[in-house]
Amino acid sequence: MNQDDNLSTDHARQPAANDGNVTTGVAGLDDILGGGLVEGGLYLIEGMAGAGKTILSSQIGFHRVAQGDMVLYITLIAESHTKLLSHLKGLSFYNADAISDRMLFVSGYHELMRDGLSGFLALIASTIKSSRPRFMVIDGFRSAREFSSTELELSQFIHELSAFVSAARCTTLILAPLSGNEPHPEHTLVDGLIELNRYNTGMRRAREIEVHKLRARDHLLGKHFFRITEEGLVTFPRIEASPANERAAPDFESKLGFAFSDFDQMLGGGVVRGSTTTFAGPSGIGKTLLSLKFLQAGVERGERCVYFGFYESPERLIAKARSVGIDLAPAVRDGRLSIHWHPAVELAIDELAVELMNAIRRSNASRLVIDGIDGFHQSANRTERFGLFLNALTHRLREAGVTTVLTEELPLYGDCAPPVTMRASAMTENIVLMRYVEANSSLYRMVSVVKQREGSHDSSIRRLVIDARGLHMSEGFIGPTGLLSGNPSIAPALSVSDPGAPA
Repeated sequence: MNQDDNLSTDHARQPAANDGNVTTGVAGLDDILGGGLVEGGLYLIEGMAGAGKTILSSQIGFHRVAQGDMVLYITLIAESHTKLLSHLKGLSFYNADAISDRMLFVSGYHELMRDGLSGFLALIASTIKSSRPRFMVIDGFRSAREFSSTELELSQFIHELSAFVSAARCTTLILAPLSGNEPHPEHTLVDGLIELNRYNTGMRRAREIEVHKLRARDHLLGKHFFRITEEGLVTFPRIEASPANERAAPDFESKLGFAFSDFDQMLGGGVVRGSTTTFAGPSGIGKTLLSLKFLQAGVERGERCVYFGFYESPERLIAKARSVGIDLAPAVRDGRLSIHWHPAVELAIDELAVELMNAIRRSNASRLVIDGIDGFHQSANRTERFGLFLNALTHRLREAGVTTVLTEELPLYGDCAPPVTMRASAMTENIVLMRYVEANSSLYRMVSVVKQREGSHDSSIRRLVIDARGLHMSEGFIGPTGLLSGNPSIAPALSVSDPGAPA
């Protein structure tokens, strides 16, 4: 979203749409809220110090100014407004013109100190009557809690404030420190309760937002990741919490090939358009190269394709492909192939999912390779949700109409322990299993299609040869049993052609 465009002076003077819905303008947050806030509602935002409460409320405030609203920001802390605004100037949503034009800052600290909650409420009432704001923020509600002599007094204040802002149709946010499991009277009286918090896993820390309560809105339950950037808060709704659309029936007659005749024959002509295929095997077996053949076949047909990987830079990937006769450089230059690389840095699984889906939509891609699905797993702060996440992600890819190839790492030495990715193959229509076989002091690559849900396939085990001339497949192999488990029961000389000979 272009914040500068949204905060232009002309736009700020346009009247807001009177439909009862108050959008926040925070990326992803309106989806979590079920569309936005309710006009005239009273909402409590809780969070520990530094969680982002002030940034969030200010970001929403500047967005409401851009929608034509008058905004009132009342503080109950001794910090000056000048200091508060100086902290916001580095964020892209900040608009100095809006402050003097449509955003009013008022301190209620002295009225609270002098006259208590009743005096503070009188200040709010008089300011709303004179300025007629449509959106208000009360920052520093902890002071109001401390100045209430009893819970009954605080409850009465919240009740009167709620009735007043509802009558004035002034949507209001109250910012308060995190209360934990300790109940407070305002929790039951407000229209919504939103918590900003941080989650620790090892040495990593992630920011999370959760909507505990929201009247009149079908919001997304549970915790959602968010990040604070130069644009302010950016939230990422959990993909498995978002409602899914009905999947269109696949076109079983339409298949996409790999431009690799022997392998396409094993697949019965290719994979069904819109399906998801897993290449499972140990490191170095050829999963990436076989995936790149899939992309090569697409770009040669003029299709738009996306590569999404974690371990090889675009330059190394293109050079690797070229070494076996797969030239992807022209497709990258003219935009038929989009390469997205994520080096080994701290990433967020939901952020990656958003980037992936945006890349598919921007390029209108028909083919996708996710090289290393375990990269998503390593980016999950809460690994217990990875299975649901992956199931939801593959469903979204089918909804987008993209045909997907995933690569999944298996143990190198045939260990029977399940891979860390929780078997991405169980959630895909097609599985291609790749294994090494050791014989006569040499390693041989073996490939078999072990599952193809939407079509017939050749179930034989074949040998994959990779050399400077490209990828080649042998005839059907007859030899020891237990090849693909990595533990053949016998290991005589393999009756196969010379390793360098093409199929």
